[in-house]
Amino acid sequence: MRKLLYGIAVGAIFGLAFAAALLPKSAAAQPEALQPTVQEEGKNGELTVRVTPEMVRYSRTRYALYFAGTLVHALALLVILRGGVSARLRDLAERKGRHGLVQAFIYVPLLMLAYGLLTLPLSFYSSFFLPHQYGLSNQKLEGWLLDQAKSTGLSLLLTSPVVALLYWTLRRKPATWWFGFWLASIPLIIFSVVVAPLVVDPLFNRFRPLPDSPLKQRILELASEAGIERSRVFEVDASQRTKAINAYVTGLGGSARIVLWDNLLNKLDDDEVAFIMAHEMGHYVERHVPIGVAFSIAGSLFVLWFTDRVARVLIRRQGDRWQVRDLQDLASLPVLMLILMLINFFGSPVEAAISRTIESRADTFGLRLTGDGRAAASAFIKLSEMNLSHPSPPPFIKYWMFSHPPLQERIDKALAVRTEERGGATDFTD
Repeated sequence: MRKLLYGIAVGAIFGLAFAAALLPKSAAAQPEALQPTVQEEGKNGELTVRVTPEMVRYSRTRYALYFAGTLVHALALLVILRGGVSARLRDLAERKGRHGLVQAFIYVPLLMLAYGLLTLPLSFYSSFFLPHQYGLSNQKLEGWLLDQAKSTGLSLLLTSPVVALLYWTLRRKPATWWFGFWLASIPLIIFSVVVAPLVVDPLFNRFRPLPDSPLKQRILELASEAGIERSRVFEVDASQRTKAINAYVTGLGGSARIVLWDNLLNKLDDDEVAFIMAHEMGHYVERHVPIGVAFSIAGSLFVLWFTDRVARVLIRRQGDRWQVRDLQDLASLPVLMLILMLINFFGSPVEAAISRTIESRADTFGLRLTGDGRAAASAFIKLSEMNLSHPSPPPFIKYWMFSHPPLQERIDKALAVRTEERGGATDFTD
């Protein structure tokens, strides 16, 4: 227990020191940084983004958090392993329960508690403190804490049986567990994508069908032109947490839907919203969500196989020091988590490149459907300025972590479309 408390204290101190080092020089965001300025024109009469010092500092801080966050989380797992925390929790779980499922429901919550406490300073800084520093958040501390409690409870409820299944597979098929667990994970992945919009998302926000209005009628006409017979469009009360604007496509089959943040509807004009909807319809029509699920399933096979190989080497070399008996030992879970985290981090450029390609296709779809490049550019400028997202990140940042093309590239692409040209809905391929 002393080692656990010591590790938590060290992690908390490190996290707080790291958070303090990233504090912006200006404690309060300038209000005008959040106001769209799409009326400003560039030298060639083109719309431009007003890049403010706050936008630069906020973007750089987010880049730093992305990379440093991986280090912090990796160090937290190493503290849990080196301090013998995982082994102690395994011993406790084995004393209290004989069945693997019972052991998992004892071990996993305690492990997540230790891990969560070690990474709490960074989580608090990145998801609560930083947005408030720059005037991007409406959420009160009690609301943030409630969200964290909901997320933690949901994670424990879902993770514990999955961990039990993982180690049941490991013990039955030690050599080929990665393939058996991959097969078992396929329906779980699909089920989670189908259920999330119906069960999980409503735990955090209120969703309602887009109310009747001229804008809704315009959206339905766009959907009809795009070949979407039954368009499911929802508005979500994102403004209770954030001042940022966004929209997304989620779900599969009967749960598939387009979701618009209420902030977006309130701060963009109808032409801009129409383009955003056309972009999301591109995801819907080109079935980008199912394609993403297919990529995830295919990629997870390699990830599990690679994790098996690396985990065996690490446990063979460090198992005695970590008090981890073998890969089938429940105490090896932090080892698997560490490997998966590093695979995800170093695989980010590939994942980001695929995502940027998909998002670029959706932009092309939206531009051809609406033919309104000016509205698209104006929407992207508001997205940049109101979310404090730098339109032209360094190339390394773009290739490593950007899931969308940089906003300046999207603006330039939109401005290349003349507003008098109206695209059809029959051919949206690049």
